[in-house]
Amino acid sequence: MIMRLSEVVERKPWVLTLLLASLTGLTALSIDMSLPAMPQLQETFQAGVSSVQLTLSIFLAGFALGQVVCGPLSDRWGRRPVLLAGLALFTLAGLVCAGSTSLAMLVTARFVQGVGASVGPVVARAIVRDRFDARRSASVLSQMTQVMIVAPLLAPTLGGYLLVHVGWPAIFVVLGTSGALLSLVCWRFLPETARVKEPEEDVIKRAGTRGGLREVLKHRASLRHALTTCFAYAGMFAYVGSSPFVLMDGFGVAEENFGYFFALTAAALLVSATVNRALLKRHQPSLLILRRGVFVIFAAGASLALASWFGVGGLAGVLVPMMTYMFGQGLVMPNATAAAMAPHGESAGLISSVMGALQTAGGALAGYLVGVFYDHTPLSLAVTVAAFASLTLLASGLAWSRAGSNQRQLDALHVTCEA
Repeated sequence: MIMRLSEVVERKPWVLTLLLASLTGLTALSIDMSLPAMPQLQETFQAGVSSVQLTLSIFLAGFALGQVVCGPLSDRWGRRPVLLAGLALFTLAGLVCAGSTSLAMLVTARFVQGVGASVGPVVARAIVRDRFDARRSASVLSQMTQVMIVAPLLAPTLGGYLLVHVGWPAIFVVLGTSGALLSLVCWRFLPETARVKEPEEDVIKRAGTRGGLREVLKHRASLRHALTTCFAYAGMFAYVGSSPFVLMDGFGVAEENFGYFFALTAAALLVSATVNRALLKRHQPSLLILRRGVFVIFAAGASLALASWFGVGGLAGVLVPMMTYMFGQGLVMPNATAAAMAPHGESAGLISSVMGALQTAGGALAGYLVGVFYDHTPLSLAVTVAAFASLTLLASGLAWSRAGSNQRQLDALHVTCEA
């Protein structure tokens, strides 16, 4: 018998956090575990860098498409059935990836895997909005980041060792198995959190989905907070997507050691999420924390661009600015996400889909730009990160001007929306 959510939260609050973090971390696991395999896939299928990067870009395309659909579906049918269907799709696609005999087959399976993976983060954010107010949501999202960060900390190292000792198909077998285990756990422990609607309400909901999307897009403060997360995520993904080539090709890092260097940036995100939770407990305005995080991201992007342009710092000239960027990311993402979702209680799945699709589209664009202009130096990475860091600063500045910079204004808005 499924435990009620109140029992989970009251008796074992870490269960809900761990479960939601795992749903979000599954995406990071899918991306980061496969990163060390990029050069070997290039050899196996006799393909160029851009062709092999399709396994990542097409995963993101499926991830973006899935997010557009699964959020509204979870508002209509409930979080639980949509989540379980997505996890089943992810599991099946992972096993097909492992058995791929051509790059085309692998790319196709990765697209389907991306669609399945998209459900986890969207539903996890919606569940947080279902259960908590804006301030508590920011704290829970930070706590989820603290747990979820285990995936990017360990995934590249695990992927590297599987690559060296077993081969690249083993990476996708592990991913498929992870999806199956998570499906079982969610089926057993995760209850429904969306409000159960009467039949006549469901008819209205179906008829009003497009109108709800228009309302979300017309809410200027929410949209600009969503754009802040989009641009910040894009800058981060520019590094995530290009790090195998920049570190291993550009700086000669060994495949089995790649994960250790990648873990440094992931650890910075973990530290930042911990700091953010501590600041929120001290009742500092979450938008003030967001502002500070944005400035950290901008400073990191500028530092990376300068170091790469003038060719100073070597490997440290890339890693230190990116660790700083990740630290800012941990301050920006939870607070901007909570602020964007706060006014949309009845359509939490929809706004979660909009945010997820924007972030994924931005990440795909960033990865594409770095790959197209890659010249065996970190310059294309640096310019892309700096550009998106600047866009993050611009987008968040617009959000502050509309939403105000003190928490009392935001809290008043939340009370009005919830009423």
